[in-house]
Amino acid sequence: MKVALCIPKYYDTSVKIYIDNLIPFIEKHQVEIVKVQHNEPIPNDIDLVWEPNCTGAKYPNKRIIFSNKKWVVTLHGTSNLSLPLHYTFSTFKEKMIGWLKNKRRQFFWFFYKYKVAHIITVSKFAKEEIVEYLHIPPTKISVVYHGFNDTLFFPRSGEKTYFLHVSMYQKVKNLDRLIEAYEQIPLNKRIPFIIIAPNYPNIDIQIEKLTLITEKLPQKEIVKYMQSAYCFIFPSIRESFGLPILEAFGCGIPVISSNTSALKEIVGDAGILVNPFSVEEMNKAMLNIISDNDLRNELALKADNRAKDFSWEKSAYLHFEIFNRICLSKQ
Repeated sequence: MKVALCIPKYYDTSVKIYIDNLIPFIEKHQVEIVKVQHNEPIPNDIDLVWEPNCTGAKYPNKRIIFSNKKWVVTLHGTSNLSLPLHYTFSTFKEKMIGWLKNKRRQFFWFFYKYKVAHIITVSKFAKEEIVEYLHIPPTKISVVYHGFNDTLFFPRSGEKTYFLHVSMYQKVKNLDRLIEAYEQIPLNKRIPFIIIAPNYPNIDIQIEKLTLITEKLPQKEIVKYMQSAYCFIFPSIRESFGLPILEAFGCGIPVISSNTSALKEIVGDAGILVNPFSVEEMNKAMLNIISDNDLRNELALKADNRAKDFSWEKSAYLHFEIFNRICLSKQ
């Protein structure tokens, strides 16, 4: 099987992780991946086109309109359509431009959905939103979970001494409430908290035992922080998946996360789930895991077990099955 992989002009970080980790495993199934730049023609001798870069309800590359090939599209979610505008845009002008952009995406998907042979998405939650906001039949959508790099993210012995949060800052990451919840922990019970959030704007925050890192760190540095964390906290308001949670699970680290969107689906019963709009619930969860070492050990074990449910190898095989099925179909 020969698959043309559409390479976007600009990568989202999460999309690059997705593609880079999947390709080596997909190629093990006798699939030849041909990388095609965003402005290059699709080769005639390929069996299938794979467009992996549709985030935030983006529609596929416009080449699909005139293509006679079968296209499989990875649509990572529809966050731009489902989130209130103020989570993505600041000024009134930006919100109006964002609203128009969202309407444009919905308009074009009305036509593109007939050109797409199949859609892969990353969670049941994301699938439900795609059906709701883009009116794509659920039978045309398959859920394939991400994996994580278990050669980097694995348990390491040693003292676990701090809370950890890692994300590329966006309002939806809910950092202001998280910091407020941490500040309410009495100082004599408080353990250190390291927040790694590139682009976080409130860099002048001065809270005892809180360390704020706002520059982007290499992945190997993130791994070191993760492996020595007492607990990973990820209380986003909305996520289509939540890859950092898998990475924390891979390191055997307990997780506090949100009881909303795909996060409750990915965490399952392997972590503490809280209302992301409740500072009180976040604060209580942190206090509980500080004071109850048995709870912390139980969650660490559950994290390690939950990590075994996810792998890039498993994800790649499911991608291959979809590619093969679409190639063999008469559609």
